[in-house]
Amino acid sequence: MNIQFEKLRSFVLIAEEKNLTRAAERRFSTPAAVSAQLKQLEDVLDLQLFERTSKGMLLTDAGCRLLPLANRILGNLAEFETTARAIAGRARTQLLFGLNALPELLRFESVLEASARELPDVSLVIRSSSSAENQKAVLAGELDAGFVFGGHDDPALRRIELGHISILTIGPASRDLGALSGHTRELALLPWISPSAECPYIELMRQRLGVHYAGANIVATSDDEYSTIAMVKAGLGLGLVESNLASMAACRGEVRLYENTAVRMPLYIVTRKDRLNQLPELEVFLQLVQDQWSCGQEAETFSADAGATPVASAS
Repeated sequence: MNIQFEKLRSFVLIAEEKNLTRAAERRFSTPAAVSAQLKQLEDVLDLQLFERTSKGMLLTDAGCRLLPLANRILGNLAEFETTARAIAGRARTQLLFGLNALPELLRFESVLEASARELPDVSLVIRSSSSAENQKAVLAGELDAGFVFGGHDDPALRRIELGHISILTIGPASRDLGALSGHTRELALLPWISPSAECPYIELMRQRLGVHYAGANIVATSDDEYSTIAMVKAGLGLGLVESNLASMAACRGEVRLYENTAVRMPLYIVTRKDRLNQLPELEVFLQLVQDQWSCGQEAETFSADAGATPVASAS
């Protein structure tokens, strides 16, 4: 079975956009070429990955099951390539950059392509961690820059807002609570899996439960979204998860989505101000990231969820 990475990239982008034209724009290609890559991938796999509907191209059950694996493969490939370039020592300058989500979801493939063109003498090394860990590493000088969801301002940092992510409440697939109540007292009585104290999602939970947060029914605490999904799948309670990951888990039948709970949280790049002065290439790289986010669709949210309620970042 010969599966090329380019076909996997097209598969992932179509799944994100639910539209061939928008997927092709992000690939700097044409709808016909992306459609052909999808057809070739389906032929190799002997599976139908999408259904064409009035709501766009929606994943089939097979597509739902394969999408997380495709994301994982592409993420590992990006990290492998950048680390290999650094080891080879082909570049004069090295930039250490932190991801807080899968590269495809952060539009990082386009950033890498632009960086290869505009900064050929720079070696980019990617590290994956949480938003809180990325900000700590930037402040400590262990990373030159990184992606952060929400988070706190710091006088030593420059924080550049790129867009928003959409956060959904998920619950066990076996239990349907209907549209979750808007009354904070009733919500606080339900079992919840809380984000850790350092996770920016904790601010969303505090806002969601209001004055009843202190007495909320917290049954467990999670350090990352994958752990949250596993706990929700096991039936422990409700949790907060980024909408793309939540939709993938729901597509696999692991959790139930509560669409009426969508809220938005800003996505930033953070870097130390003094590091910008020391490393001119870093300023250029950060501009490339901003260009990829502003290109094509102005003010597009991270998950293209226009119905999500905006949430102010913590300060």
